[in-house]
Amino acid sequence: MTNTAQPQVAEIVTFSLKDGTDEAAFLQTLRATQTWVDGMPGFLGRQVTRGPDGRWTDHILWTDATCAKAAQDSFDQQDFAPDMGEALNHETVEMRHETVFMAAP
Repeated sequence: MTNTAQPQVAEIVTFSLKDGTDEAAFLQTLRATQTWVDGMPGFLGRQVTRGPDGRWTDHILWTDATCAKAAQDSFDQQDFAPDMGEALNHETVEMRHETVFMAAP
């Protein structure tokens, strides 16, 4: 039997905050993004991490590329988007979408 389901997609966004960004305010905005992403079709899970170099990584797992793209396309229309835009150092933002070959809970 052939599996015709689309593969899961990992969205990986790395970034730094602008100098002088209030981290507590950023975390509050980040929580607002979670409320939004929880309601997006195809959302499976998320982890946000910060490395010792201060760079942040947002790992989001989607059921497929269509759902990942729909979320990306609607991000800028959300109420929290201006606050995220103010917090991020845009020169450091890198986004990738990768096919998931193995995932564990």
